Amino acid sequence: MHFWSTVFVLSAVWPSALCVTRYSIAEEMERGSVVANLAADLGLELGGLAQREVKLDIFHNKKYLDVNKKTGELYIVEKMDREYLCPTKTTSCFLKLDVIIESPLRIFNIELGITDINDNAPHFRRDRVELDVSESATPGERFSLPNGVDPDVGMNTIKTYKLSNSEHFAIEMQTGSDGTQYVDLVLTKSLDREENAVHNLILTAVDGGDPVRSGTANIIVRVQDTNDNPPQFDKQTYTINMTENSPIGTLVMKLKATDIDEGLNSEIIYSFTLYTSEKTQDVFELNPNTGEITVKGTIDYEDMTLYEMHIEARDKGTHPLLGQCKVVVHVTDMNDNYPEITIQSVKNTVNENIPVGSVIAVVGIGDKDTGKNGNVSLSITQPMPFILNKSSDRPMHYKLIVSEPLDRESVPEYDITLIVTDAGTPPLSDNETITVHILDVNDNAPQFPQSFYTIRVMENNAPGALISSLTAFDPDLHENQYLVYFILEKEIANTSMSMLFSINPENGNIYALKTFDYEIENEFLFHIEARDSGSPPLSSNVTVHIIIVDQNDNAPVIVSPWRAQGSVVEEKIPRSTDKGSLVSKVIALDTDSVHNSRITYQFLQVTDATLFSLDQYNGEIRTMRMFSYRDPRHQRLVVAAKDNGDPALSATVTIKLSTVETAVKAYSDMTEVPLEYDIFSDLNLYLVIGLSSVSFLLLITILVTIVLKCQKPNPSKAAPPCRNSVISERNSTIADSTLVSNDAYWYSLFLAETRKGKMVVRQPVPKGSRYIVSSLPRGTGLTDTSGSAASTLQSFVTMQSCKRYVLLVLLLSFVRNTLTSVTHYSIPEEMKEGSVVANLATDLSLDVKTLNQRKMRLDIIANKKYLDVNKETGELYVVEKIDRENVCPTKSSASCYLRLEVTLENPLRIFNIEVEILDMNDNAPQFRRDAIHLDISEAASKGERFSLSNAVDPDVGSNSVKTYHLSESAHFNIEVQTGREGSKFTDLILTKTLDREQHAVHNLILTAVDGGTPARSGTASVIVHVLDTNDNTPTFDKLNYSLQIIENSPIGNLVIHLNATDLDEGSNSDITYSYSLYTSEKTQETFNLNPSSGEITVKGMLNYENFRIYDMEVIATDKGASALSGQCTIKIMVEDMNDNHPEISIKSFQSPVNENIELDTVIAVVSVSDKDSGDNGVVDLHIPDNMPFKLRESSDNYYELVVSQPLDREKVPEYDITFTVTDRGSPPLTDNETMTLELLDVNDNVPQFPQSFYTIRVMENNAPGALLSSLTAFDPDLHENQYLVYFIVEKEIANTSMSMLFSINPENGNIYALKTFDYEIENEFLFHIEARDSGSPPLSSNVTVHIIIVDQNDNAPVIVSPWRAHGSVVEEKIPRSTDKGSLVSKVIALDTDSVHNSRITYQFLQVTDATLFSLDQYNGEIRTMRMFSYRDPRHQRLVVAAKDNGDPALSATVTIKLSTVETAVKAYSDMTEVPLEYDIFSDLNLYLVIGLSSVSFLLLITILVTIVLKCQKPNPSKAAPPCRNSVISERNSTIADSTLVSNDAYWYSLFLAETRKGKMVVRQPVPKGSRYIVSSLPRGTGLTDTSGSAASTLQLLDVNDNVPQFPQSFYTIRVMENNAPGALLSSLTAFDPDLHENQYLVYFILEKEIANTSMSMLFSINPENGNIYALKTFDYEIENEFLFHIEARDSGSPPLSSNVTVHIIIVDQNDNAPVIVSPWRAHGSVVEEKIPRSTDKGSLVSKVIALDTDSVHNSRITYQFLQVTDATLFSLDQYNGEIRTMRMFSYRDPRHQRLVVAAKDNGDPALSATVTIKLSTVETAVKAYSDMTEVPLEYDIFSDLNLYLVIGLGSVSFLLLITILVTIVLKCQKPNPSKAAPPCRNSVISERNSTIADSTLVSNDAYWYSLFLAETRKGKMVVRQPVPKGSRYIVSSLPRGTGLTDTSGSAASTLQVRV
Repeated sequence: MHFWSTVFVLSAVWPSALCVTRYSIAEEMERGSVVANLAADLGLELGGLAQREVKLDIFHNKKYLDVNKKTGELYIVEKMDREYLCPTKTTSCFLKLDVIIESPLRIFNIELGITDINDNAPHFRRDRVELDVSESATPGERFSLPNGVDPDVGMNTIKTYKLSNSEHFAIEMQTGSDGTQYVDLVLTKSLDREENAVHNLILTAVDGGDPVRSGTANIIVRVQDTNDNPPQFDKQTYTINMTENSPIGTLVMKLKATDIDEGLNSEIIYSFTLYTSEKTQDVFELNPNTGEITVKGTIDYEDMTLYEMHIEARDKGTHPLLGQCKVVVHVTDMNDNYPEITIQSVKNTVNENIPVGSVIAVVGIGDKDTGKNGNVSLSITQPMPFILNKSSDRPMHYKLIVSEPLDRESVPEYDITLIVTDAGTPPLSDNETITVHILDVNDNAPQFPQSFYTIRVMENNAPGALISSLTAFDPDLHENQYLVYFILEKEIANTSMSMLFSINPENGNIYALKTFDYEIENEFLFHIEARDSGSPPLSSNVTVHIIIVDQNDNAPVIVSPWRAQGSVVEEKIPRSTDKGSLVSKVIALDTDSVHNSRITYQFLQVTDATLFSLDQYNGEIRTMRMFSYRDPRHQRLVVAAKDNGDPALSATVTIKLSTVETAVKAYSDMTEVPLEYDIFSDLNLYLVIGLSSVSFLLLITILVTIVLKCQKPNPSKAAPPCRNSVISERNSTIADSTLVSNDAYWYSLFLAETRKGKMVVRQPVPKGSRYIVSSLPRGTGLTDTSGSAASTLQSFVTMQSCKRYVLLVLLLSFVRNTLTSVTHYSIPEEMKEGSVVANLATDLSLDVKTLNQRKMRLDIIANKKYLDVNKETGELYVVEKIDRENVCPTKSSASCYLRLEVTLENPLRIFNIEVEILDMNDNAPQFRRDAIHLDISEAASKGERFSLSNAVDPDVGSNSVKTYHLSESAHFNIEVQTGREGSKFTDLILTKTLDREQHAVHNLILTAVDGGTPARSGTASVIVHVLDTNDNTPTFDKLNYSLQIIENSPIGNLVIHLNATDLDEGSNSDITYSYSLYTSEKTQETFNLNPSSGEITVKGMLNYENFRIYDMEVIATDKGASALSGQCTIKIMVEDMNDNHPEISIKSFQSPVNENIELDTVIAVVSVSDKDSGDNGVVDLHIPDNMPFKLRESSDNYYELVVSQPLDREKVPEYDITFTVTDRGSPPLTDNETMTLELLDVNDNVPQFPQSFYTIRVMENNAPGALLSSLTAFDPDLHENQYLVYFIVEKEIANTSMSMLFSINPENGNIYALKTFDYEIENEFLFHIEARDSGSPPLSSNVTVHIIIVDQNDNAPVIVSPWRAHGSVVEEKIPRSTDKGSLVSKVIALDTDSVHNSRITYQFLQVTDATLFSLDQYNGEIRTMRMFSYRDPRHQRLVVAAKDNGDPALSATVTIKLSTVETAVKAYSDMTEVPLEYDIFSDLNLYLVIGLSSVSFLLLITILVTIVLKCQKPNPSKAAPPCRNSVISERNSTIADSTLVSNDAYWYSLFLAETRKGKMVVRQPVPKGSRYIVSSLPRGTGLTDTSGSAASTLQLLDVNDNVPQFPQSFYTIRVMENNAPGALLSSLTAFDPDLHENQYLVYFILEKEIANTSMSMLFSINPENGNIYALKTFDYEIENEFLFHIEARDSGSPPLSSNVTVHIIIVDQNDNAPVIVSPWRAHGSVVEEKIPRSTDKGSLVSKVIALDTDSVHNSRITYQFLQVTDATLFSLDQYNGEIRTMRMFSYRDPRHQRLVVAAKDNGDPALSATVTIKLSTVETAVKAYSDMTEVPLEYDIFSDLNLYLVIGLGSVSFLLLITILVTIVLKCQKPNPSKAAPPCRNSVISERNSTIADSTLVSNDAYWYSLFLAETRKGKMVVRQPVPKGSRYIVSSLPRGTGLTDTSGSAASTLQVRV
């Protein structure tokens, strides 16, 4: 980083010239061209340019120029394009630059003028210009063309235009106000599209440069078509033949008309003219686009034989032209009339027992066709019990007769379909369906679905409750189907069934008439009969079985233990009852059924839930433990007996248990206060276990001593370690899925049949167990299942032959006279009702008197009944007026007939009658539309014809339309024409040219007149709309507009609203505004023209300095087909205003700088400028006032930023210096520039500790290596100046350095204890700790540390007076005449603990008579409280306890046995003491005391035996002692490399001891063995070969040549979490130097279960190549490492193998986002907190805490603000998440502040979480909350006696330990010198096979560890090693710091053991 090394101060005015140096060059000069020599022009020395750092500052984005520092020349770096530098076409173009020279600083202003050269050719904005010109355009019409563009200026720009040769066009040039040349295209000759549709021209623009350059554009003039050619058809008339009944959509023909015009003028639309009748238009359809005529309706020869269509083809021009043609269609006849059926007479309802031969119906048939097409026949479609009998031929009639018996239950109705067919080709047919309903006869008995019903009724039912419903089925109908149900009487136990049950006779509902009880009666059996209501009635019955179902209605009754109602059962139980003893048994009975009577028992209430248990099935109450002294005397048990019902019922019994005491045996003749109960606490249990353990160890010690003494040492082979395997055989249980529903089949059948609209009925087969399922159509009555129902599922139908009965009784008594002729009548339409048409009786020769008997009726083949017959007179009369037009709507024929038939029965006769309806002139002509609208262009020519709609008259003949009349008109006339069928049509003819401007609408009246008498007429209005032609051009209000506008007007500001008018209408008058091509692109970019409204608004920025005058030409164009336009010109002048902001340019800026920079040093050089002039161009520069800098003006508009005050990085690490420049315009404009000045750190701050003195309290008996405290100093410097190193300032205390006692982590200041401290030996330490930074030079500070050892209560009191042997009783004598207050004895106890813990208090534990003696609790004096009496026993026993004040307290006891004598004893004092309460002494404690005494006795015996054994002479041993520098371990524990785990406490202590001496401890396995060698070597030395004796110790003979060897003994494999299952993790390869099969290795994983999961379920290994694969996906957060073994086994015989430890480490991925735990809030909610408004700067507002479950690296959280209301108010520590105030609140700050904090982890990619904190400020202080006081835990009871037992147990254990040690020492002494090497003081050999869990000190090492602590306090070191080739240990205690001497001395005698 470069810094200014000197400080320059300007003592005079800057010697820079105020003038500007100007140069001029041509554009496009080559790179490297020299512009000028700046050194010569500016008077600079060439030699100093390089040293003075010459810089060139160009006011442009690119660096076009540079300075040669050697020659001082200004040269070109990059070519300059004048058009790029100065985009506006101004005459002058300058490039401004500054030359800055430092040391001293000088600035020169230079302007470089760029002159233009003709390097740009003219070009057009569009290379291709397309113009659309109508062929009707007149010569002289002008068309704007785009002007050319030339970026050059002056003479180099465009001067003229040229056009290629053309006889129709020329050009005309114009010059704009800015000198720009514009060109127009002028039409010189009329155009003809048919001759030449496109004209291609070339326009050339030429500039005035030298050489001349030009550009061209293609102009394509397309001649637009004018509609002047009408469409033409190929023919005027088309004739076509077509068969009737052609299908709809059939193509009749395709018309084709042509139009030689183009575009819309040539597109044709086809349509029917008004001459085409509506009937024809209904039958045929004309496609308006293609001209195709297709069949639309039905073509019927009988209706119309010829169709005539008039069609016109019209183009789509603006003024459409049309052509016409006529199409004639002849219809060819074919057989298209279907035969007809008429039902003359029918009986729709008959009984099912109707006789065979009865007539059901009379049917008539006919056909309108003739010949074969008219011959018809009648038949029935399907076999039915009916036949047809022909009764007559003309007209043809048939009778329908019953031919077989009918059965309603089989077929309730018949749909008889009669089909009539003619003989045509193809034949046609019709059908008619007659429905005959069969009436029911009672011929079926009722049937029940089941023959036996079982009904389950819940007991305790309500009387009258519905229990079931039985329904029988009767296939008959109505009263034959109505059933009545009743119970057949049967008595049971003298009780009639009708007294128990009733049945609803209507619906079969069965009701219970009483409440049933399952315990009294549980079933009933009776019959129910169903009887129908027919005549005679039929019936059937069914058996009903009623089963009473049990309810849980009887609660259990407790029969044992018995008690009176509601009373409590009281029982007594010995207090010494053992665990599991039966206390009581509860027995309950329930009279309900088996399921409901199942009883379970449970406690509802129990005094102590841990004391009693209750068997839920047999009700036995047993004790769960023995009674203790804490248990109350009375126990209350509430037992509930609950049955198994739903809901369950229960009964309860309350048992009150009272405990009673058993007799306690007296152990002496002393009078004792009896105890209420014994104590057996957990502590007693532990004491018993401890006592047993000590006893067992004592016994083992004795046995081992005896064995060692008796046996000879023989070499032994260590048993190989066993490998255990676990095999898991898991059997999965698979539950079978069972289909429970028995009715699944019936339900599926029901679904299948009901979807078909049928109903499924299931009923039993009589006398069987099968079902018949019938599928019947819905809605039909149910028939007997023996018929069709059975045939649905089984094919057992027996068909019986039926006889057909043919009724032959149709013998006519006389021959019928059938009339084949038709009677005709003729009447006029509209006859009045009641008018007589004719007398049918007379005309048909009928007897009037028999008309009623013969049931004469009239059938009219029409919808309405217009006529009827008077049966009294035989006359045919009019019932309703007849309208001929309604009866015969078609006008195809002049005749209209009404056909009818007269039918008479007995005998049957039918007469055909035709009545002709004659037409009357009763309808006036009318038009389809009352108003006819025609649109006619004013350009239509005279004589043009227009079709009008014709009038319609329903009348026929002469009564129809005959002529038309038109109202008078000067412009129109009509012409009437006659169609083929006689219809009249009219055309409207234009007789005079129209003018829309004179008359826009013409109203005419057209009248249609018929030929009737009198004549009738109808009128229609004809409205002619004259269409406009575009013949008027748009016109502006003015031709020239002049406007003024202020620069910088806002975008969208309205400039002017243009308005042009057009006299035309519609689209011809709609105007669109646009710029002409004469308007420059700059103008169009600046102003926006609305094409619809004509508004001109500001579109771009108006800048007076860039453009002052804008010229534009606006064209208004209408939207006519041949558009016309008008033009106007607009000149807009821009007014100037102060719109240029001042500018700041940083010429020089130095950052960063050292914080110790000198004052007045120049930091930056700044220049300011403003493009404005006058006051607007005068600028002022300033910086904020609160900074240690100031501005100093060096020259015009140049300023220097200098240091004005000393800088301190620790206070302000950087400065954001804002330069603000303001001009003096109105309003003033400003600009600013912010530069950041960074300060570099200087090591000027020493580390600071928060405190000058630290007091650290350490509890004695601490663990070595424990963390005591952490000291942290703070250095406000940065980087290496901030990095601190901590170390202890050496100070020796009692020749012991502090570094031997304590250590400090040099990086974080953690202080550790290197040894265990004992308060009784040393209780405080005072030393200094120094913190030194890493700066240059380094700075440091130190702090005093006071270590205070805090005492623990680890020493029990020792009773020194009265003295007695251990465990013995003190016997004293006292005169019986001793006075009250006499001193009997004084107990004195000592405690070596501190003052607080050593404070002794005394109390009686046991006293024979509490009223006789008192004990002072402070001085231990025992005094008499009264004189002895004759009642007092001779011997008094006092047990006194001395208890210290520790927590927990320790105590000692003494037993004093006082014997009274008759001699006087001197009293010591008269003091009266308050007796102490004694503790409880239970039987169990007595047993413990006895056991303790026994163990003590055994211990004494052991000591005596040991002394005896010592007298024997030991034999020398040949075993060599182990080396002092090696440790051998045969432990099979798994130890991770380079990791010190806590279970190796011994190794850790050895590590501490050796590392203090500057040595390094190395642990390595013995080759071909399972032991370890741990060596202590000086640091920095390599490992050397072991000595000879070590080699002879480690030599092992190879049995199977070579075992496989792995390159490493430990493999660490890192696996990324979320791995893919099956992924390859690593590959392990072992090497075997053997050959052949001995070399072939197989790999496998040694099984090890973790959380019940075998390693083989997690990993797999390829047995051939050792590839390890993962079998699952691992999650670091669940499991992060695995440790297992892989074995490589060769294929030799026997096979050899070796294994290696594999450590799988799961590597964390950042897959867990941080979770914000503080401040807590509901998910997604906002945290609201309050803060006093008077909070000081730096106060803690809140603290955000986030947790991340990922690993350390990924879980490192940083915090940052995402959003903050005021960034100057709060700061956020990115590492600890603390939010603090940066300043105090002011009145401007809002009351509510919103902070959004993001917690982001350190993963890649990083994950984050956010919390929103809403802070509200309050005026009052927020109350501080104190720490919550936790509720102390209650302690268990610990009596004094228990304390004594613990002391006794500890004493015995200690004596046992001493005994063992003495035994070992005695065994190790050797009377004679040995040649073996002395044992090593640092050696430990262990052959333990224990498995040690990581980071856990297991109980096996507890003894050795305690021994280590005890000996190290004495300044010694403990060494533990095994006896060679054995499984025992040698533990040595050697003084520290002593060297090892020859074993012949004391060391040998201490450690040597002979086995």
